Amino acid sequence: MKLRFLGHAAFALELGGLRLCLDPHKPGVLGGRFRLPPIRGPFDVLASTHAHEDHSAWTPELGTVRRIEGDADLGTLTVRGRPVFHDKERGLRAGLSTMLSFEADGVRVVHCGDIGAYDASDIAWLRGTDVLLVPVGGTYTLDGAEAAALVREVAPGMAVPMHAADPRIDLPLAPIANFTQLFSEPPWRGAVLAWQAGDPVPGAIVLFDPP
Repeated sequence: MKLRFLGHAAFALELGGLRLCLDPHKPGVLGGRFRLPPIRGPFDVLASTHAHEDHSAWTPELGTVRRIEGDADLGTLTVRGRPVFHDKERGLRAGLSTMLSFEADGVRVVHCGDIGAYDASDIAWLRGTDVLLVPVGGTYTLDGAEAAALVREVAPGMAVPMHAADPRIDLPLAPIANFTQLFSEPPWRGAVLAWQAGDPVPGAIVLFDPP
C-alpha cells in the first residue's frame, strides 16, 4: 500500500493493485481561490466523496475517466460508502458528503470526505479502520477538537489530518496544528507512506507535507 497527500483533501492511494485518486481538485476552482498545483496521474480510478469542485475536479492529466462515488467492487479492492452531513446543521448549509472505505490486502483506508457531524452509528461503521483520513479545518467540516474526538472513539491504526489551512487556498480553515497538538505523540512528517501487506500499521498521527 502507498498513500501520498496531494493537498486539501486529495490523496493518491495504491491499494489492491489499483491506483486511485481520492477527492481531486484542480487549480483555479472555487472562483480562483485554489492555487494548488495540478494533479497528474496516471490513475485507474477517481473516487469522490461529493460533487463540490474542490473534491471532484476531473482533468485529462488524471489519466482516467472511471469515477466512483459510493459502493463498488473493483476486483481486488472493495469500496463502500456511507452518507454523512457536510455541516453541523444536519446538511442544511452544505448538504451531504460520503465517507468512502477502501479495503484490500488486509488493509482498510477510510476517507471521511467533508464530514461535519457524526453519531454512534458512524463510529461503529468506522471501527476497524487502519488509516483514517479526517478533515480538521472546521467551518465546512469537523474542527481540530471534533476530529480528535472522532479519532479517539474510532481508534484507527493511523490518522491523517486533511482539509485544513493552506496559504495556497483562500478558505477560512484552521491549521492542522489545532488537531495534532491534542495528541501526546509528535506528528510524523513525510511525503510518502508505504508498507507491505501483513506488516503492522504504524500507530501514529501522520502529517504529510504538501508536494
